Order: sequence, then structure tokens, then C-alpha cells
Amino acid sequence: MATRVQIAFNLSANGVGSYFTLDDATKGVLDNATYKLGGDVLVDVTSKVRSVQVRRGRSRQLERFTAGNANVVLDNRDRAFDPLNTASAYYGSILPGKQVVIDRDGATMYTGAIFDWNFDYDLSNDSTAQVSAVDGLSLIAQQTRTAGTATSQLTGARVSAVLTEVGWPVAQRSISAGQATLDADVVAPDTNALAYLSQVADVSEPGAIFIGKTGLATFRDRADLQAFTSGLTFGIGGIPVQEIRVDYGAEQLANAISVTYTAGTVVAGTATADDATSQAAYGVVDKSIATFLSSSAQASALATWQLGQYKDPVYRFDAITVNLLRLSSSEAAQVLALELADVVLVTWTPNSVGSAISEYVGIEQIEHAISPDTHTVTFTLSQAALGFVLDSATFGVLDTSLLGL
Repeated sequence: MATRVQIAFNLSANGVGSYFTLDDATKGVLDNATYKLGGDVLVDVTSKVRSVQVRRGRSRQLERFTAGNANVVLDNRDRAFDPLNTASAYYGSILPGKQVVIDRDGATMYTGAIFDWNFDYDLSNDSTAQVSAVDGLSLIAQQTRTAGTATSQLTGARVSAVLTEVGWPVAQRSISAGQATLDADVVAPDTNALAYLSQVADVSEPGAIFIGKTGLATFRDRADLQAFTSGLTFGIGGIPVQEIRVDYGAEQLANAISVTYTAGTVVAGTATADDATSQAAYGVVDKSIATFLSSSAQASALATWQLGQYKDPVYRFDAITVNLLRLSSSEAAQVLALELADVVLVTWTPNSVGSAISEYVGIEQIEHAISPDTHTVTFTLSQAALGFVLDSATFGVLDTSLLGL
């Protein structure tokens, strides 16, 4: 299994290794250079891994990002991960809250912290330890904001301010500037920090906020989401695809959009956008969006953009799955390098009948399913809102390419 799983343990908790140990004649000598203070270190437990499941992102574009999770099943027949086994090298350190890092060939796929340990034993003397981990969004979700009045600022600055308020390290961030200007809104007491950040990043921008695979609190503004920077193609002429799922329906359709903007503690106004043709064909489908935007012009632009995105049913690639073990090392590296909110191109001819279908799509969710003999990666996708680009043969087609927000 090329996939590596590391868990942070304090090996000195059970006297294992060369660590400072109180009341020990050798290891307890102050200022010695050999036996240093212990603490959590990442320990490679790959030899014990039976399977790994990772899921990060959101299941559809209209939802908000939730904490990414990982589940690792470990062989526990020797009770190495049993918290009651005093002979275990990890005794005293098999606890919730320990860091988990999962990578493959040097590419990190997940960084989080253990939420739960579960243990299964059966009469055949087989046993497993199951590690359930969540990423840093779960920590932010447990925090509340301090009541007060925000400063009118771009969304990126607002995201940074909230992260600072909840104590998220500056070095552990990747924050875009933002394109939307927010009002100096009044924050009510006990406002949930993650709900507020989602209102800023996912709704008011609209962009994406999530914890990156290396553990960075990440904000991508709408300019990022409208740029084909990955340059990666799946399907014909690109990365081989094992499975493609297509969606064509009206579950995301909306043809009567209303967007509110704020002024301190109150809603200052509402901008609307309607499409009579869509309403005649599918009925009136309302969508209301409450934002922290600071002006009617911004709210109107967002309403118009939302209408352009969702007024008609769209034939879209909903998900693709690749078998990582069947790719070249170069192809596998390109797949593992992808992150949430990246844009890729999918080209496919259903059943090899008719013309090829090409679509630019954004990555909403990334899932890894790993065992000793398999490793599949499934990307849940959304229609990419690539902005109009002058002089571009691809993104500069009049009456076809959507004007960017």
C-alpha cells in the first residue's frame, strides 16, 4: 500500500524511546542532550492499515462546506491500539484529538484530528481499531463570535478577521482577497463562527471556504472559482476515467432570485432577477439569498449571476471516479494534486456513440477509497461558472459564455 497513514502519539507517555522521564536516574537528568522532553510525534502505522476512507467538501454546489472526515481501520489483533493495554507502545496516548495525516507518494490527501476510537473484537481473535477523524472546520464550528460591529471590508479580510478571533494560526491559512465588499454588519452574541464564515464566503462572495488537505484554512473567492488554472482534462485526451455520473434535472433550477443586502442590524434592501421564459416552462421557482453585501448594486449583480447559472436545467457531469492504481505515476500525481474548488475539463462520448461532450466543472467533493489492492478517487462536480474572457476561443463566445460576477 503506497498510501501512508500517520497518527500522532506521545511515545514518552509509556516510557518508549529516548525521552526525558521524571525520577529516572538516566533519562531524568536535567539539561541532558540525549533524553529530551517528549510530546506528540507522527508515527507511521501503515503496516497496520486495512482500509482508508476520506471525504472532503460538499455533495452539491448549493450546500455549504462541512468538516472533512477520514476513517481508518487498523489491525488490532496484538492490541497495539487498545487504550487499556499497558504493554502497548502507545499506552497513555490512544486518545481523541490526536493528529492524523494521510498521504500517498509524498502527496498529502488529508490532515485532521481523531474524533473517536472504536474497537471490534470477534470470537476468531480478529480485532480492529477504527479511527474516525475530522478536520479543522469542526473546531471552528464549536466557536462563537464576539458580539460587535464589523468593519466594512472585502470578504477575504472578513474571513481572516474571524479566523483570528477564534484563534486560528495565521501560518495555517490560505486566504484569497475576495471580490465582494461587505457591510459593517452587527454581530449578535453567540453567533456561530462557522455559520458566519459560510454566510460570508459561500453566500455573500460567493466562493468556497474549507480546510485544505494539508490542514490550511482555505478561502477561494469567486475569481478563483471562475478560472481554469488546473489545466487538467479527464476522459478523452486526458486522465482515464473509470466511471462517470451524469445529472440532468431541475433540482438546482431557480428562476426568481432575490438577494438581500444589509445595513448594520437590518436588511437594507432586496435585489431581484427573474426569467419569464424559464418561469413559463417550469413554473416560478424562488431562491432567496441573505447576504452581508454592502450595496444594492452588488446584490443586483449577484441576483443576475445566480439567474444565469440556475434558470435552466443543465446536462452536467455530476461525478467522476478514477482508479489511481491504473494511472501512470505522472497521472496519479496530477490527480492527487487537485484540491477542492479547482476547475477541470471532462470530455466524454457516451457509449462511444455520437459526438464528444466537453464541460468545465468545479470540484465540490473529493473521496478516497483505499485498501491494500485498490485506490479509487471520486470527484463530485458542479458546473463551473467560468467568466467571459475577451479574445478567448473558449470563454469569449458571445451569447454563450456567462459574464463573470
